[in-house]
Amino acid sequence: MSPPDSSAQLPRIRVRTSGDFRDWLEAARATLLATTYNSGKLAAFSIRRGKLAARFFRFARPMGLAVNGPRIALAVRQELLVYEAAPSDDPDAPPAGAYRLARRYATGSVDAHDLAFGRCGLVFVNTRHNCLARPSDDRRFVRAWRPPFIDRPVAKDCCHLNGLGMRGGQPAMATAFCQGSEPKSWKSLDRYHSGVLLDVARDAVVADGLCMPHSPRRYRGAWWLCDSGRGLLCRFDEREGRCVVAAELPGFTRGLHFAGQRALVGLSRIRAQHILDAPPIRERCPEPLAGVALVDVASGKLTGLLEFVQGGNEVYEVALLPGVLDLQLAPHA
Repeated sequence: MSPPDSSAQLPRIRVRTSGDFRDWLEAARATLLATTYNSGKLAAFSIRRGKLAARFFRFARPMGLAVNGPRIALAVRQELLVYEAAPSDDPDAPPAGAYRLARRYATGSVDAHDLAFGRCGLVFVNTRHNCLARPSDDRRFVRAWRPPFIDRPVAKDCCHLNGLGMRGGQPAMATAFCQGSEPKSWKSLDRYHSGVLLDVARDAVVADGLCMPHSPRRYRGAWWLCDSGRGLLCRFDEREGRCVVAAELPGFTRGLHFAGQRALVGLSRIRAQHILDAPPIRERCPEPLAGVALVDVASGKLTGLLEFVQGGNEVYEVALLPGVLDLQLAPHA
């Protein structure tokens, strides 16, 4: 893999903001990260000297993204990459923005989706092999868990397992497009109504009827997720075993991060004839947007938007990098 590149020679992504997005990001004093895999970029947005600043780093199909203190993990084609903040002379100083490649894991063609830092190191969704997995120095990966309806190891995507939610440093929730156990079941079944939320510890489906769900996240004592094909942000009601709509958004929702009273939700511009074509969202929103939505969690209102108007049609994951206003990624020396 070539080192990350933020040069002007890359195909340009042009963005615009609306609502209180800029004010919120400036007050957060952080860099917003977003992966856009078809464009092959990790995008980094911050407010510097009152203006929106953007950097774009080129990778091969970047998808899953995780931030843990001074570390950033990124899932790209056939690899997991771990970056660490460059050491400072002042141990109490916040990260200056320079990160170096500290570790890379060769996974092979696993179609890695969500990933996270846990108590036992990195864990990621191995979509091609229908399981949660951990990287390994000796093998491509080590299986850690598979859904209860996948009764044997299968080296082809059956249910399109994609989302991973952590709790207490352990995998706790997952999302999949269906409960199919045969290769490509998720393409042949009614994926507009067959999506599921899975409790990892209980080996159980706890909610169904979802439309291509993604991004389960724990926030203030509850589970939240994206009912992607309907363009929704939802909260899972554990007592009733159903997902309650928290916000309706103008795009295919995927990628979720909470910060204070706000939710950052990735939006994708899914077109007809695409494998992730979603009639439910297109019926409500004929022209879906791509970018990142800023949502007031209490009211469910869309208060701000960072919209891709050129060069980017989708977002997979979003994350916030606190205390960093000028991200720089350097290859490992």
